[in-house]
Parts: sequence; C-alpha cells; structure tokens
Amino acid sequence: MKINACIVAVLSLLFVACGGTRMAVNPNWTTAPDKFTVLISEPYVANSDDVTDDFGDNDAFKQWVADYLNESIGSYSKKNTAHAIKLVDDNWFVTTQLPLGEGEISVPLPKKEMLDGITGVVVNVHPMRFWRETDMCHSRNGCMNNHSLNLKVMYSIVSVEDGNVLAYGGAYDKSSFTFAMTKGNWESVIEGVAKKIVEKTPLEK
Repeated sequence: MKINACIVAVLSLLFVACGGTRMAVNPNWTTAPDKFTVLISEPYVANSDDVTDDFGDNDAFKQWVADYLNESIGSYSKKNTAHAIKLVDDNWFVTTQLPLGEGEISVPLPKKEMLDGITGVVVNVHPMRFWRETDMCHSRNGCMNNHSLNLKVMYSIVSVEDGNVLAYGGAYDKSSFTFAMTKGNWESVIEGVAKKIVEKTPLEK
C-alpha cells in the first residue's frame, strides 16, 4: 500500500499495540538492523526564552537536541548497531493515520524521494514539541508551585530497502522542577522519549 508518495508497506493485522502504551510494533520485525539513521525535524518550543536561557540561541539548541537525542537513542540500543542523526525540514515527512488499538494515530512517514543515499532503517521523529506546565499550589499552610518541562514526539521506524513500516507511535515524558529550569530537565525528557522509541523493538538492548 502506497500513501502520498511515502513508503508504506503495512497491513494493520501485522501490527500489535503494546499494552498501555501508544505504540505498535510489526511482529515480523525480529532482528536489529546493522545500522539506522534518525531523522528529526526542527524542535518546537512553546517558550523561546527557555531556549535563550539555557542554550543562547535557537541554532545551538537545535544542534544540541539532535546530538543529545542521537546519544540517548544510542544508549538504549544494541551496542553493535551503528547509528547517525540528521536534522531535516518538515517537508521530509508526510503525516499519516495508521491503526493503533481500536483507533488510529497520526505518525510521520518519510517521503521516498528524500531518502537517496540513506540505507538500512530510518527512525523518523516529527513533530517534537517542548512546553512548560505549572501545577498551582492552593494549600492554606503555604507551599510552592510545581513546574515541569514536557516533551511529546510522534515517530515511525521504517526499512528503507523494502519500504516496510516496522514500528510507530507517540512518546511523552516530563521533568519537574521547583524554581528555575536547568539543562538537566531538557536532558531528562529527551532520554525519556528516546527510551520509549526503542523499547519493545529489536533495537532495544
């Protein structure tokens, strides 16, 4: 099945949703690839001041996110699997509805014409959204508000050679702080979604 010039060769019956999570893995995918490439679109941050405070400018932030996501995915993947990361434009992907449980989920699939020179497996991460939340404290005895940095991504894992969709889903993580947000909060949420992307797949250690 071909959808909007992106590579898809998947029948819904071939996929199983992992209990309690927003992901599906093709049960026919049983062996880790020799290598894979992570394709990531430009991350979106709701509050641009957070980027300025911790990274100086947006270009430095984008590169840091790409590098740290690559490092984090690598830390949860089999050590003998080579991997690389590429920061790409949004137009590399087509957002497609695929089955999940009793419903559907919108995931990014790569446009075939964008994959020239890329072999093996591609992990497609788009969109990638960061935002803050604040849980207000209402105790009469006095307390402090609790803040969190949140990250949500949608992703798919696709075989370049045969066009099979191997896995897909959505991953979310949050990191709490009381006063000022630090670089450690960014690291924590990226590590959290990286772990969820590879878990229950042959990429996982």
